[in-house]
Amino acid sequence: MAMDLTRRSDEELYMMLRGSRDLAHGAFDEIYARHSSRVYLYCKRMTSSEEMAEDIYQETFVRFYNSAAQVETMTNAAAYLLRIARNLCLNERQRKHNATVPLEEIHIPACHPTYESNELLKLIETALETLPEEYREAFVLKEYINLSYNEIAAVIGTTMPVIRTRIYRAKAKLRGILAPYLEDLQK
Repeated sequence: MAMDLTRRSDEELYMMLRGSRDLAHGAFDEIYARHSSRVYLYCKRMTSSEEMAEDIYQETFVRFYNSAAQVETMTNAAAYLLRIARNLCLNERQRKHNATVPLEEIHIPACHPTYESNELLKLIETALETLPEEYREAFVLKEYINLSYNEIAAVIGTTMPVIRTRIYRAKAKLRGILAPYLEDLQK
């Protein structure tokens, strides 16, 4: 008879990752079902390419699964997954920052959206990319992933007041960047 894993806590499921192959796979599938959309959204918002987001997203779950052999207990699987994704995103950003690209290879895609909402979404995405890393990360975790300030502080490894300040500043910068475009859209 199959075990109903949907009623198990993340902590119990994490412990099951060390069990028999079938039990581990079932526990992993349940953890994946619970947290995959948030992790993917985070990766997508923190990287500049969909392909890179996919790679980091997959690597996050591989590392999570493999961590069960070393880590005894797991008190917050969601935060742990996001921390893994964050570290992988930071590693990729560092790798990308150290790589050079010839100026001739830089292409800025032209975008002609049909609807104003698509145009606004594109503007917001572009504005997000201009934010400093620490502001964008806090903003994405709050507005796209819907984490609380305390959860964001746990993921990033800082204090809640620092997170509040980063989100406040991110919103202020976004308002400043988007204000001229929003005025044009209203005309």
